Amino acid sequence: MALYQLIYLVISISLLSATACSFPINKNTNNCNSDINTRNLNQVSQSTGIQKPVTKTASINIEGEKTTIFLELYSNPCFTTYFPAQDFIPESVASGEGTAVWFYTNFGGTKNEAAYIQFFFPSYANTIDQLRQWVEGESGLFASNGWRIIEVVQEVTYPWAKEEIIFYQPEKNITGTVFLGEAQGNAFYVVTHYPVEYGDGFIPRANVILQNLDTE
Repeated sequence: MALYQLIYLVISISLLSATACSFPINKNTNNCNSDINTRNLNQVSQSTGIQKPVTKTASINIEGEKTTIFLELYSNPCFTTYFPAQDFIPESVASGEGTAVWFYTNFGGTKNEAAYIQFFFPSYANTIDQLRQWVEGESGLFASNGWRIIEVVQEVTYPWAKEEIIFYQPEKNITGTVFLGEAQGNAFYVVTHYPVEYGDGFIPRANVILQNLDTE
């Protein structure tokens, strides 16, 4: 039995080593290129040294009515935030190109992949200008998705955001916003994407997630 246990231990260590190396790490992206979610652990803020609670509450207005919602901590190497776990399902993927995290709506227990918030930390852009060229390029984010730019806002309410681009996709009656942000010398973007009829319920919930974004 001891020999079998030794063989099992060696195989397990090999598999763990292979998994740890499956996503390349780019030193210019603050080790963002790894798919890690420590949602169930307290998170210590590097900027303040204060431990973040696993859960907390927030008050939002939905269709003119003040509502208290329960938030859960989401954390990976790129950022932390709080989200209403009953209303969103987080999914993430990481590769040599960067790290992407989606929060898909799950209103009433029904997942809708057309209504989401996406965070993307690319490995190829270190400045806002580099990111803007890619996002607005001929084969960039807007062109490839058929999004029409409606307005560009320079003064954005979120401290991490440098620019806000509002878009509309008439064929699917989809609207949303692309925020260009920069943190610790790395550029990233955040997309809100939802059917127009989702606006009243989606926007206040999405705002909570964006307000709680911490990239430090």
